[in-house]
Order: sequence, then structure tokens, then C-alpha cells
Amino acid sequence: MTAFVVSAATLITAGAAQAERRLALVVGNGAYMHSTPLANPVNDAEAMANKLEALGFETYVGFDLDKIGMERLLRDFARASRDSDVNLFFYAGHGMSVNGTNYLVPVDAVFEDETALDFEAVSVDFVTRQMSLSNAVNLVFLDACRDNPLSQTLSRSMGATRSAAVSSGLAEMSVQDSGKGMAIAFATSPGQVALDGDGMNSPFTTALLRHLDAENTDIAEVFSRVTGDVYENTGQAQRPWINVSLTGPVVLNKVNRVVPQNAPSTDQVALASPGAAQPSGGMLQEQQMLFELARETGDIEDYKAYLESFPSGLYANNARRMIRRLQGEQGSTQVASARTSLSAQAANTRSASINEVGPLQLPVTNTLRSQITNASTEAALGLDRTGKGNIQARLNATGNNVGVVDGLWGRKTRQGIANWQAINGLQSTGFLSLAHLELLVSQTEGRYAPYTAPVAKSSSGGSRQQNNNNNNNALGGALLGVAIGAILSR
Repeated sequence: MTAFVVSAATLITAGAAQAERRLALVVGNGAYMHSTPLANPVNDAEAMANKLEALGFETYVGFDLDKIGMERLLRDFARASRDSDVNLFFYAGHGMSVNGTNYLVPVDAVFEDETALDFEAVSVDFVTRQMSLSNAVNLVFLDACRDNPLSQTLSRSMGATRSAAVSSGLAEMSVQDSGKGMAIAFATSPGQVALDGDGMNSPFTTALLRHLDAENTDIAEVFSRVTGDVYENTGQAQRPWINVSLTGPVVLNKVNRVVPQNAPSTDQVALASPGAAQPSGGMLQEQQMLFELARETGDIEDYKAYLESFPSGLYANNARRMIRRLQGEQGSTQVASARTSLSAQAANTRSASINEVGPLQLPVTNTLRSQITNASTEAALGLDRTGKGNIQARLNATGNNVGVVDGLWGRKTRQGIANWQAINGLQSTGFLSLAHLELLVSQTEGRYAPYTAPVAKSSSGGSRQQNNNNNNNALGGALLGVAIGAILSR
């Protein structure tokens, strides 16, 4: 059992505010005495502690802690966190849920009978309750959904009638109002089991280490990037889950850049660049038009033309994939357009635009943050069941789990929308608008499984299809691929 405190108050990064006090509780449990040991939790905790110290956090760190050790370290952290500005808790190791309550498992846990739970495990609610006593931003990262043999032991001790209440995965958690808000991130979806990983760190921790110190990046965007990395790197087997209720942006690595006096302004640079991100429906409709033209002609040069105009556009990744596919089908790396005669210089310019960069991410502007959405702004979108199903799939891709994608919206979908709005610093109403939908689409391009609503058998099917077509045509650029997502993501 190892526990220690590192004071990092004097370790201020280029972006950490001098007056802001940050505290972190970091625990990694792997050397379980009565279960199969885990290889990565201590590595995960050690790497995370180093990362947080570099970001100006005072860290309370524990490796392979028993119940007494975990409670002692938590008490020290809780006392110190009363006057902090940012509190962060990271845990790697075994965890389980029983009757909807989540528990973290110390290394000396046995769980011989059901009475052992309260005496041998640490409730996540207990940890978050201690954090909530301060008027700080509270961040919780739980890499604690690994396959846990101890949960099976507890399940057997509870008997057949009650064992179904025990799960190796963690249960969905609500965020209580506290301080400046709280964000909770699980390594995988509620009830699911996360991977420990084959390398030095788990997939979830690896993604956190990669993105947590991104310069001038809000924690909402960090969560989105982590979710995308884990989902992709695990072959879509693991999707992190997030629940957020923050009162404003949270940036852990603020960097103030010195701009030369003669340097062009941000607005001038945006105007001079044909592919610069402009948060307008007109530009997005133009992108959609160019991409649709390339898709209809199936011509490599048309896809290259799209990339030349929008190298980081909303459909850029799809355009690159289609170019590679067409080149493979035709057995050539360069295919001349039947309709254009490009000079060698222009051809080289277009070829250079084909590089692996991410899709356009629309910015969250102050105007967008202040926009109030309601049932009327959402009704104006004219969403049908397919459109709603694709929005559910996109929300799941961001880590805001809404459950089964079926195009039928209920409490979980509304909560998912509200959570996504909160982590992006938007008014958390649970209803969408055109601007909100455009932002969601830009964040999830190429990262979700498209949904198509089932067609009911009916003699009036032709009329229904016509109505759906009219509905989708009315959406136009507003949906930006939501209604046609099944085509664009093939």
C-alpha cells in the first residue's frame, strides 16, 4: 500500500492561472489479494498524477490501497479541497455496481457475503459527496469498469434471487448540483466492461493522457476527443460515458499567445482562407452541395475539388475515403478527370490537399452559448424518425448515452441532449435548434452508425414515402447529413 501527497502549487504551466488552486486525488489499485491482479491501474495512476502535476495540480496519490488506506487518503483530500477552485478524482482498478450504487474496490476486499460490501468497498457517491462540499469545479474520471471476479463472488453470496443486482460495470450516475458543477466520465457505457489494455495503460487512460492537456481546449471538447479515441482504438467495442453539469467552460491548459503587432487578425485569416471554419448554415450547405456533386459523379477530381475548397470540411474524411476507394478500384493512384484539364501545378496542389486531418469542428460562440432552445426551435427542424434516430446515434458517439437508437425520443434522449449541451457550454434545455444541430453534426462526422427507420407495411406506402421525401427535402442543409447520414458514412 502506497500513498503520498505531492505539492504542485509552484508548478504552473504556461496557461495555469496563478491564483487558481487545483487539487487531484489519484488512486490506482491493481495488486488484488483475493482476485486476479490487474496490470495497468498503477501505471495509469502514476502517469495521470504526472500529467496533473504538470498542469498545476496538488496531487494526493495512492497505489494498491486497502480500505483503510483509501479512506485515509480520501479524508486528507476532502479536507484540503474545501478551499480549492478545481477538484479532480481519478481512479483505476476494479469497480462494481450493486442495486444501482457504484463501488470502488480496495485491494484487500474479499466479499464473502453481502454484508461485506459496506465494510470492504468505497462508494463513489461518498467520494463525490465529499467533493461537492466545496464551491469548486469537480471532475471525476473512473477507469473502473474492468472485468471483476469479485463481483461474481458477491453475486453468489447474495443468492439467486438478488444476484442480478450485481454488475461488473458501473451504473449510470446523476450529477447533483454542487459548487460550480460536476462532470463524471466512465471508461465505458453504464453496465459494460472496459478493457485493461495490452500496453502500459488502458485505452481510456491512454486517451485521457493524450488530450487532457490540450491547449486552450474546454473540457467538453476533451471529453469528445477521448470518446472518439477509445471508440476507434477498441474497434468500437468500448464507448466512454459522460454526465456533465458545469456552469461554464473549464480549460485545464490555458496558454496566452503573443501575437506580433503586424500579424493579421483572426477574422482576416478566416476571410483569406477558403476552408476556414465559418459557423454559418450557408457555408455548410455549400459543403454539402459540393460533396453531393462528387458523390453523384463518382469522379475522383470532384472529390479533390471539394478538399481543395474545404481541406478540413465536414465531409473531408468521407471524401478522402472515397478517393482511396476509387483509386483502388481503378488500379491507379492518379485518375484524370473526364471533364477538366488541370495543369501539373494544380494537380499537385489538389493531391497535396489529401491528408489525414480531422473533420471541421464548429466553434462554440458566445451567441451560441446564450441561445435559448425550446420545443419550437426543435419543431422547426422537421425531424422524422430517421432524423431523430441519427441524432441519438450521434449523441451516443459523444459519450452522452441515450440507450437504444430507435428514433423514439423519451427521457433518456432528452437527458442526453441536455448533457451534450452542458459539456459544450450551451443552455441545457434538452431541446435542439438549427445551430445546436450543426454543432453536433460537426463533432460526430464519421463517428456514428447511421440509423434508418423501419417502414411499416401498408397499402399507402407510396404516399408515406412521398411525405418522408418532402420532409427530408425541407430539412435541406439544416440537417447536414443527419437525414442522409446512412449514405455519407458508408
